[in-house]
Amino acid sequence: MRPEQYGAARQSPVRRPASIKDVAAAAGVSPTTVSHVLSGNRPVNEDTAARVRSVVNRLGYVPASLARSLQAGSTSVIGLLIPDISNTFFAELAKGAEDAAHDLGYGLILCNTEFDADREDRYLGMIRSRFIDGMVYASGSPPSRRRLEALMGKFPIALADEEVEGLEGALIASADHEAGGRLVGAHLRELGHRRALMLTGPRALKSGVARAGGFVQAFKGEVVERVGDFKEASGYRLVAELLKEGRLDCTAVFAGNDLMAFGALEALWEAGLSVPGDISVAGFDDIRAASLAHPPLTTVHQPAYDVGRTATAQLLQYVSRGEVPPASRHTLPVELKVRGSTAPAAAR
Repeated sequence: MRPEQYGAARQSPVRRPASIKDVAAAAGVSPTTVSHVLSGNRPVNEDTAARVRSVVNRLGYVPASLARSLQAGSTSVIGLLIPDISNTFFAELAKGAEDAAHDLGYGLILCNTEFDADREDRYLGMIRSRFIDGMVYASGSPPSRRRLEALMGKFPIALADEEVEGLEGALIASADHEAGGRLVGAHLRELGHRRALMLTGPRALKSGVARAGGFVQAFKGEVVERVGDFKEASGYRLVAELLKEGRLDCTAVFAGNDLMAFGALEALWEAGLSVPGDISVAGFDDIRAASLAHPPLTTVHQPAYDVGRTATAQLLQYVSRGEVPPASRHTLPVELKVRGSTAPAAAR
């Protein structure tokens, strides 16, 4: 046998794509049942549906309509990656993104990462698979090299709310974080506060760094910083630790988001301190619960819905034409909402 014949004999046969009949045979159901499971148009027994979905995943079955769209290079679906759907700020951002996508004839897949880098990596694998036409990315953790490599190619992407180092050439829509920090700093200084505790999020997130920088710049007083993770539990823990150690020597607390401010309020309340009588507290985001807190929270309103809508609408302008969006920045204004959690500094 000649070498070229030997090589040909060793080649693996080309595997044809799995069909709906293949899935039906492997799952022990009819093709019609497979179709009902995938479309959701008719109810199917839960155990049967689970078995069909398992076979679909195992065989890598792609419905014919989606296969045709992929062959044409378009699915009319985009992805939205956010770090915390339980935070109503990101829920509002997602609503803005979904509304913009719907208005322009696109569907949207939501990926919630819980500020977990591994989950972000897993979801961003969707980009490499090309099962979506573009991605709106609200980063919740410092991007790994693998994530950056997934994002830096020709795939259309828009950044929402958070800049990402290494993606400076991307389209971005965000609130003016630094201006928001300055608004809080100036407000507390005008109330006579000169010592403040500042609760920030992860230093690698540029939005938090900008808020902190703006606050320090305008406050012009003594600022003690403690780093949390933008979740309520970290705001509680950081303040409770300082109280336990007897080192909460300030008249005001500025939290980098409303959730951490809520945690701080709880810790202060448990310690028997009055807000704003003993200490003032301010947050950032103006989520719905901020106006319902006791006392209502002074905070910076950033337009979450408009951030999501702007990022998505700008992205789809280019995606719809098969183009990669050029670098551009869309900075939305913020507003200070003064409520009952801040007052003139208590005498110390």
